Amino acid sequence: MGLSILKKIGTKIKSWVKSPIFWARFLGYAIPLGLLLYVLYVNHLSSIFQTTNILNIGSLDDTKISELYLGPSPYLSERKINRDGITYRELNGMAFAVFKPNTSLNNTNISIEVQDNGISLIPPYLNFDPNGIKWDKSWDFTKGVPKDLKNNKAFHFDDATYFDGTARIEMASSSNMFEDGPFTVYVEWMPANSATSSQQIVGHFNWELWQNKDSVQFQIGRTNNAAGGTYIIKYPIDDNFFNQKHSAIAIYSPSDINGYIELFVDGKFCGRTYLGTDKIWPNYNGKENLSFGWSPHNFGKNPFFNGNLYKINISSKAIEFNKQKIYFTANGSEKTNIFIISATTTNFTQLKLNAF
Repeated sequence: MGLSILKKIGTKIKSWVKSPIFWARFLGYAIPLGLLLYVLYVNHLSSIFQTTNILNIGSLDDTKISELYLGPSPYLSERKINRDGITYRELNGMAFAVFKPNTSLNNTNISIEVQDNGISLIPPYLNFDPNGIKWDKSWDFTKGVPKDLKNNKAFHFDDATYFDGTARIEMASSSNMFEDGPFTVYVEWMPANSATSSQQIVGHFNWELWQNKDSVQFQIGRTNNAAGGTYIIKYPIDDNFFNQKHSAIAIYSPSDINGYIELFVDGKFCGRTYLGTDKIWPNYNGKENLSFGWSPHNFGKNPFFNGNLYKINISSKAIEFNKQKIYFTANGSEKTNIFIISATTTNFTQLKLNAF
């Protein structure tokens, strides 16, 4: 009897499966349910992806392409191992690691940390609020040229100070300021001339932030004396960069051990160049004041800046953004470079990443 009932049930199921009404109802439920599950995955499941990844520096596979690996750097030594069997590399300067998730992430929080004293990390992007810093000088150009600055042809237009390619602004009696010791410069500007390089946004002759046709450039020099070298960081750009508002942070941090210059554009880390013990040579400046819109370099033949200035702030401190633990947000499966720095020769043993 039980077998007979099972046969009847089986016959009914077969008839249901063959029925167009069954499939219409099935698809009517299955498709919305599938879409719901996909949405839940994209917006929830991938965002709570959790993993811990530890990269042992100096191990045989520390440079093998994986979810977290070490990139090549001239400031990293070959692999080494200490008496306790711990692998490491010596770092003196800047290196980088690469985080490339094996799955697509959606607004996933990432933390990366090092335990080695003397080693620190720079976040790939800054969430920087200039209002949270105590500046030595802060100029707001959105309402026109500030009264403490000497103006030549720049004028107020559409909530900015406009430079038409012939204008210059300078701070009187500042030839001996902003060059003896560390400093940080913050700028908000909009470039308009995409055909000409060497346009000074702000500078003091022996240091300058320039707008080029294919890069934003921060440089210092000469250093130490008349024969001293020049140090430059360039951030490459294309035509889409122009006629858009941007921000930059330029840092000069001299040291008796290993100083550096550093540049961020639109919150993105553009690079750090080490100076060793080299420092800005004040006598190279002569009588040039802090100025905006034109550099007297190249025997006075450099072009004038064309575009808008919104804000310029200067601090007599080198603001530090590097820490032993940093955070950022990851999306998709694109790789992210994590910059690792040390001002002196230091044993680098481990890098720990948490995604949560």
